[in-house]
Amino acid sequence: MKKIIFFICLFICIWNVKAIENIKIDNNDLIPKFNKQTHVYNYFTNNDEITIYAKGKDKEIIVNDGKYLLNNDENKIIITSSNNEKYIINVFKNYKSNNKKEVYLEDLTIEGYDIEFNKDCYLYSINLHDEENLNIDYELSNLDAYVSVSGNGNFNSTDNIIKINVNNEKEYIIHAYKSINVSKISEEVPIKEMSTTKKEIIKIMIITISCSLIFLFYYSLFINKNYFYI
Repeated sequence: MKKIIFFICLFICIWNVKAIENIKIDNNDLIPKFNKQTHVYNYFTNNDEITIYAKGKDKEIIVNDGKYLLNNDENKIIITSSNNEKYIINVFKNYKSNNKKEVYLEDLTIEGYDIEFNKDCYLYSINLHDEENLNIDYELSNLDAYVSVSGNGNFNSTDNIIKINVNNEKEYIIHAYKSINVSKISEEVPIKEMSTTKKEIIKIMIITISCSLIFLFYYSLFINKNYFYI
């Protein structure tokens, strides 16, 4: 009868403790560790039954005065204190970490770049061309997962960090480096135009020197002619 009531209701009331200061199962801490501001917890066990302890400021009691039988899946237990504070404990029996589907990128490609992707490698680097943003494509190991991409676009002239976050569990980082294009600068200031400018300057200097020499020559003739007339 007790087992039937547990599976149907999954609800426990504690009226003997006004304010709960701590909750433990089989004298073990919950996950995360109990905090009055946190109202949902997890607990993992291989046992068929558990004992829940609730501690107040002045006493500790065994919840429901006995042990609770568990099914093989998730067991939800709700504990309510006399001041109507509710705490939910999800108890997992025979839980194994590989029961949870692992979420990751099965494939990652960037158009125009070869990054040799490996799902277990979380750091990559590329040298940017002239794109304003990258065309990134990916495949997920779990179609129910979600992906967020940040930093793709508005690239600066040095190191740009692109982050690909999968389910807030795994994060792939791409360092996209952008360098100054020397050939582009040369095109903006053509070498031919600079050479023409230098030629014009040399031409003006030659004309100026030539005029100066001609002036001095005729001036000297004029002086010598006047000298002989004296």
